[in-house]
Amino acid sequence: MSLKNITSTLFHHEKPSIIADSEDFLRECAFLGFNTANISGLQKLPKNSIVFSFSNDAAKKTFELAKNTESKKSVFCATQVFEPTTAIALYSLKLLLSSNFEDALHTQRTVLNMLNSNEKFVLSGNDADAKVSISPHAEPYALLAEDVSCDFVQSVAEFFEVHYAHMNPQEPCPFSFTGTLKIAGILTVLRKPNPILPEGLKISLKWLSDRISNDGALLSIEDNTITSLQIKNEEHIKLLDLAAGFRGLKLTEFAIGVNESIASNIDYSINSQMNEGISGIHLAIGDGSSGYHIDFLSPAVSVYPDH
Repeated sequence: MSLKNITSTLFHHEKPSIIADSEDFLRECAFLGFNTANISGLQKLPKNSIVFSFSNDAAKKTFELAKNTESKKSVFCATQVFEPTTAIALYSLKLLLSSNFEDALHTQRTVLNMLNSNEKFVLSGNDADAKVSISPHAEPYALLAEDVSCDFVQSVAEFFEVHYAHMNPQEPCPFSFTGTLKIAGILTVLRKPNPILPEGLKISLKWLSDRISNDGALLSIEDNTITSLQIKNEEHIKLLDLAAGFRGLKLTEFAIGVNESIASNIDYSINSQMNEGISGIHLAIGDGSSGYHIDFLSPAVSVYPDH
């Protein structure tokens, strides 16, 4: 693991501290040579930091501390909404430190310019057969170099994707997607327990994730609605519909990942936020509250204007 790229791009060549609310994780980071601190003992954030929150309370305190910190540059990793274990946090840290932040920010600008200059696109690579159109007034979210040139607290995911979200079903969707994709892995997020959801969903989704990471899957979408998820010709769409909450199989996100550097180190069986930045595209269903937010990762897929 090397700090060279992240420190030169984000921290003016200064070494960041690792902040977390897990003593086990901090002990491992100290062993790796990092300066560390438990968030519970802080009155403000260090000047440069990478924060791993293992609980919602720690995430909340991170942003409270940020308000009290005049000068701060912080990369925030919301571990608690994925899988808050020391092993997965260390895996995420490894991918974070192997990422080329400078290249990712530059690529986001290129992707943003392409999306803002066209309305219809085709997908190719990794046997993708799909098209997407973007509404004329839709605004994708992208993180650019100027956004992190001064003080910032940014989610780690924002460094590695350009995305459109459709979280309010009452509003028009900013994109329209139809086609098929090969899926290498999924990510699942539930921000807090929901007693309305069927029991055993977490176990079932972990089983599905393991199956996809081992065998891959074929995802079919028709006009922003998932119509099939097959693994070796076995259909699993009913599980998705159960897990996704009231939005069901309707897409809630279309994103283009820009993190090429992690391709050789990625493990699709791990539920880590870092995985979704893999170069390619990902789609998602669910809002993470009424049901799971589920990302479908399709690496090595490129998006081109459809002329």
